[in-house]
Amino acid sequence: MKVIFLIIIFSIGTVFLFFKKENNIEDFQEVEFIKKVKVEDFIKKTFSKLIKLRGFSNASRIVILRSQVEGRISSKQFDKGIFYKAGTQLILIDPEDKVAKVKEMEALLNQRKKEYEVAESLFKKGFRSEVKLSQSRTNFENALALFERSQVELNNTKVSMPFDSSVDESYVELGDYLKKGDPIAKIVDLDPIFITTNANEKEISDIKLNQKASVKINNQIVIGTVNYISKTSDPNTRNFKIQVKINNNKFKILSGLSSEIEIKSIPKQAYFIPSSLITLNNIGEIGIKIIKNDKVKFVPVIILSDNGDGYWIDLKDNNMEESKISIITQGQDFTIEGESVEIIKNND
Repeated sequence: MKVIFLIIIFSIGTVFLFFKKENNIEDFQEVEFIKKVKVEDFIKKTFSKLIKLRGFSNASRIVILRSQVEGRISSKQFDKGIFYKAGTQLILIDPEDKVAKVKEMEALLNQRKKEYEVAESLFKKGFRSEVKLSQSRTNFENALALFERSQVELNNTKVSMPFDSSVDESYVELGDYLKKGDPIAKIVDLDPIFITTNANEKEISDIKLNQKASVKINNQIVIGTVNYISKTSDPNTRNFKIQVKINNNKFKILSGLSSEIEIKSIPKQAYFIPSSLITLNNIGEIGIKIIKNDKVKFVPVIILSDNGDGYWIDLKDNNMEESKISIITQGQDFTIEGESVEIIKNND
């Protein structure tokens, strides 16, 4: 009987200990562990992206002067490498035969003019037909055209500088005989000078006409303006041609020099953050983890610029127009989207 009683007591004790252990396990499972993260506030600031390009200088105009008449050079008044003002005479092609031609055409013009005046007078009196009058008028007009052409040819014996520029090459010497179209000199206009470069698809959207550009050339920094942007890209490189105009009135910048161009984009609002705060989500999208309503939220971002000390970024979601965001600076790798966390402010 005693044995049966002891067995009953032992069984009751065992059951009691079992349920007590289960309750302890349930109590332990109900304890929730809250992660701690450090958070810092970042405010939007004015940012201008610095676009760095490489290019080379180009003369604004390069022209080959050519002879418009035939003849021998009787006077040469220029040397290569020298700057000349517009209108300066460079050569004279012997005008002797051209002067004689002008006199001949002038005499013919006077004759045709008198013939036409006589024919007109007789026509008014009824002694000359309208056909004869028309023929006299045609002869007079043809003589006038020949006279004007001979004057043009005489004027073309003088070859002058069409604009302020330097003679880069000379193709003639005194006494040379020129035919129509023969080259005389190559002239170069270096003021203004143009810097030609190329911008890719991402850079072109931040470059506008009349934007200021800083150009390093010949170990000096000069300021110019963007005066040309190509409307179509190169079919091979997909780059767009850009041209920067620089005043060069002292002709210190020559054509064909390598240059470095820096163009500041139009200012916009962006966040500047340490590069260590950039993370990836499950699908490989770059972004940051912020605190929104006391919960972790992954926000995709666009990296606007990397200046070595950090990133200038903007939020991909245009609906999130936040002037200030709270970014997790420590512990972001151990949190997930929508998780509640305990916040420790870095700013405090």
